[in-house]
Amino acid sequence: MKTFSPVQRWPSLVMLMAALISARVSAQEAGLVDITFLDTLRLEVRTNHPTVAAAQARVRAAEAGIRAVRLWEDPMAGLGVMTAERSMRRDDGDLMFAAEQTLPRLKLYAAQKAKAAAERSILEAEMRSAALALETLVAQTAFELALADEMLAIETNQLAWLEGMAINAREKLKDPMSNASEPLRMESEVAQQRQKIDATQRNRARLARQLNILLGRPPEQAWPNLRLPDAATPAPALAEELRRLFQANPMLQALLNTVSAARAEIDVARRERRPIFSVGVESSIYSGGDYRQTTVAGKMTLPLFNTRLYRANLDRAQQQQVAAEREIDALERKLRGEVIAAHTEAEIAAHQADAFAKEIIPRTEKAAESTQNAWISNKASLLEVFEARRALLNARLEERRFVAAQRAALEMLRSIVPPQTKP
Repeated sequence: MKTFSPVQRWPSLVMLMAALISARVSAQEAGLVDITFLDTLRLEVRTNHPTVAAAQARVRAAEAGIRAVRLWEDPMAGLGVMTAERSMRRDDGDLMFAAEQTLPRLKLYAAQKAKAAAERSILEAEMRSAALALETLVAQTAFELALADEMLAIETNQLAWLEGMAINAREKLKDPMSNASEPLRMESEVAQQRQKIDATQRNRARLARQLNILLGRPPEQAWPNLRLPDAATPAPALAEELRRLFQANPMLQALLNTVSAARAEIDVARRERRPIFSVGVESSIYSGGDYRQTTVAGKMTLPLFNTRLYRANLDRAQQQQVAAEREIDALERKLRGEVIAAHTEAEIAAHQADAFAKEIIPRTEKAAESTQNAWISNKASLLEVFEARRALLNARLEERRFVAAQRAALEMLRSIVPPQTKP
């Protein structure tokens, strides 16, 4: 039986080594998607995205609303002219001047101020929540883009291997005992691999456009090659994340401020039921120049006629407080479940990535190499080589996918329980 000599195998081995070296060089030159890289993208999306700008405008409007709460009502002034006989006008005066000022209600003012401040805090928490959602989306898209680049590198390496195997298959045709269908099968595999690479490149272009649009960049702006971290990152302690949830999550803080606003609204409704006091001054003079009289009076509203209205306002505010308190409980339960789910997903992905990197890939590499050597010596079929190599390709892709999935889960966890900001 005729077998290949080392000289006959040399061209394909050279091509395979060149492809491996090229893949390693490109991986070294690719930008690492680490904390520094992600923080840059997060800052960019917070600065440029219109959703955050709109939320900031609403916060500024609420700040103006705090300043717009008035303590003093506008004073009122009046002017009157009497039309009567001259003698009467001379006795009583025919020009009348009046001024009236509503007295301030200090406790109502304080309640309205507290309500406006709580509404401002609600909008500020919603702004943080919107920014976190965008930061998470940008980071996860960046991880997907890096995963696409790594898949391209792995699949390009696979293509180089297939092309080398195609050369070997054509060389084996010189052996009368060889299978004539093997070169055709190899050419088919090469064509399929090229189609996979083309699909991955198109997906990479899509992710790059999406990331550009999120960041407010031109859609066709080029992105350098990116790479994922070499290994998964340890997830934070679940108990600590659950402990920090209530204080760190902006939506829970928004609902907490909603409760504060409802309490202030209750106080406002109670204060509005009380009478409004005002003082006024009226003076009359005769147009001939003589002063006649001045009257100083106090006034008070009678809120008894609108008792049902004031009671309805108070009931509405109380029910709003109850609703906000129940929503806090419901949202906290929901977020606790999401924290556990994201943390568990991150842990599973980390264990899977570690298992592939340390156990599965090394063994699969040895199996693929052994099967290929057996095929060259006519001790294994081409189908067995393909199966071994395909298993290696899938193992490498899965390891990278698990690393990307673990980082995406950590980003989701970060969006629910944001890190503490430095003072």
